[in-house]
Amino acid sequence: MDQSPPVAAAEEPGSPVLAAFKQYEHFSKCLLDAYAVVDMTGKVLKCNALLTQLIGIKPKQILKADSIANLLTLKITDKPLQISDLLNVTGPTRFDEVTGSANGSEVTLNLIIGVYPFLVDGKNLGGFILLRDVTAETKLQDKYKDKATQSITDNLTGLFNRNYFAEYLKGQVATLESFPASAAQRIVSVVMMDIDFFKKINDVYGHQAGDFVLANTGELMRKCFRKTDIVARYGGEEFLAIMPGTDLQGAAVASDKLRQAIEAFRFETGGKVVPVTISSGVAQIDIGKETGEGAIARADAALYFSKQSGRNRVSVHEDGAPKAPKFGPPAKD
Repeated sequence: MDQSPPVAAAEEPGSPVLAAFKQYEHFSKCLLDAYAVVDMTGKVLKCNALLTQLIGIKPKQILKADSIANLLTLKITDKPLQISDLLNVTGPTRFDEVTGSANGSEVTLNLIIGVYPFLVDGKNLGGFILLRDVTAETKLQDKYKDKATQSITDNLTGLFNRNYFAEYLKGQVATLESFPASAAQRIVSVVMMDIDFFKKINDVYGHQAGDFVLANTGELMRKCFRKTDIVARYGGEEFLAIMPGTDLQGAAVASDKLRQAIEAFRFETGGKVVPVTISSGVAQIDIGKETGEGAIARADAALYFSKQSGRNRVSVHEDGAPKAPKFGPPAKD
């Protein structure tokens, strides 16, 4: 508990801000977080010892500064958080995920900031700023988050792994089965993709080149598919995507966007350009009538049809059978 007395400016007996703070001052003595009482310019009129520890300078330096902004640089999602952003509020306000650097330090702080404005007759005089240092907690959370991410991610491509995809698909289908048959949410498609002649790439250019192709293919998939789509490396050079809220035609169009991006991308490694194309098969899951695995099997059949039709193509599976490729280069005679 912070038992040290608050630090106050020496010559502020008539300060309306300190007068407004007076009724809350006894609560501040048992706070476990740093705080500052500031006027509308950000000048610190009173603070506790924890603020001096957070910023790393002596109390007199804090009170002499023109503004707390000169002592502590704040950002939210890499955008500056100004003192005016903190004080121009109409009621108690909380700012989460704030990063800060104190007094020019290179150490990045992770903060949660609470602001209580002092309003008198509708006029904002200043505010009470509470700064909670959650740097240690954030680092610990990031550590566990990284471990959790690693357990469901393919190291080479950065995509989800097969086990996670299988669990997600199973849960997604079970959830959608609970919706009414007419609900738009029940529309979902799966796409199975395979890099063409991948064994040949490994044999001709080497396994390092093959890994390079896989890694860049994963990156292109993240760019071409939506954030709401779940894309995974299914195994080897095979990939799977589940596209919520997307019908067969929409999934085929998205798959062709990827096909074109991969065909156009310059896969250059070891001074050589590796020609790469991809084939895809698309199936819309018949919710309530088939499992996710059944839809994957149909997408796989459509993928096989794309391969048999010349590769570098997108085929769909509908009405019980694969159909002629919807997208790709003209068929050879």
